[in-house]
Amino acid sequence: MSAAPPSTNETFDVIVVGAGHAGCEAALASSRLGLKTALFTLNLDRIAWQPCNPAIGGPAKSQLVHEVDALGGVIGQLADLTALQKRVLNSSRGPAVRALRAQTDKRKYSLEMLKILQNTQNLFIREAMVTGLEVEESQSRNKNQIGYIKGVKTYFGSVYFAQAVVLTTGTFLEGKIWIGNQSMSAGRAGEQASTGLTKELKNFGFQIDRLKTGTPPRIDRRSIQLDQLDEQVSDASNRFFSFDPKFWSSGPQMCCHITRTTKKSHELIRDNLHLTPIYGGFIESKGP
Repeated sequence: MSAAPPSTNETFDVIVVGAGHAGCEAALASSRLGLKTALFTLNLDRIAWQPCNPAIGGPAKSQLVHEVDALGGVIGQLADLTALQKRVLNSSRGPAVRALRAQTDKRKYSLEMLKILQNTQNLFIREAMVTGLEVEESQSRNKNQIGYIKGVKTYFGSVYFAQAVVLTTGTFLEGKIWIGNQSMSAGRAGEQASTGLTKELKNFGFQIDRLKTGTPPRIDRRSIQLDQLDEQVSDASNRFFSFDPKFWSSGPQMCCHITRTTKKSHELIRDNLHLTPIYGGFIESKGP
C-alpha cells in the first residue's frame, strides 16, 4: 500500500538549498533583512559540516572570511570560537600573502551554527532533498526568458513556494566518490548524494560540470609514533578572523605533527599509481 505524496502550503520569500558555509550565510543574510527564509538541508546533523580537513582560512581564503565578517556574516566568529589550532601561514613573506588559518572542532562548529540558525527570526530549517524547481512559464516574447521561479520540489513530492531560490549545493548534486577503481554515489563519504536537481538545471539550459577534489586517508592516532614527528604548535591564538572584539576568545590549543616522505614511500606510490582513479584512467581530472 503506497501513501500519497505529502502536500505543503508553506510559502517563503526566499528558499536556500544547501546548509554548508555558503547556505548558512545566505539564509542568515536573507532572514536578517526581514525576509521569511527557509534553509533546506539533507541532514540536520550535518549543518555547516566541514568534510575533509576542518580548516578555515589559509592563503586567499582568510581574506574572504574577513570580508564575510565585515559584511555581517558569522563564519569568522565561529572559526574563532571553535579553533583548536591557529597559525599564520607565509609568515616569512610579505604582509600581502600572510594568511590566518584555524583548525576547528568540526562538531562544535556545526552545533554552534545550528544554534544561531534556530534562534534567528524569520528563518526556518527544513530537512528534505530538493529535486526540482517550480517555474511558471514566461509569457514574454523574449526567447531567452524561461519563466519565473515559484519554489522547489522535494524527493517525496512536497512543493514549497518562494519568490527566490538560492542554490548552495556544494559537492552533493549527483555526487560520486572514488576509492581506487571502485565508485559509489555519495555527497560526502557516508552521506547520500542529491539527485534530480542536476537534470532539472540542464533542462533549463544551465551548463553543468564537475570539479574533482582529493581526500587524504583517515588514520588512527594510536598507530602514530608522535614522539618521532616534528611538533607544530599553535602560534596565533591571539589573532582573530572577526573584527568584533566581543568575539575575541581562544580555547585550549592543540599541536599538529609533521612527517615527511621517504624514498620508500615514493617507490610505493609509483608502483601503485595505476590503481588510482586519475592515473588508472577511471576519471578525467578537473580542478584541484
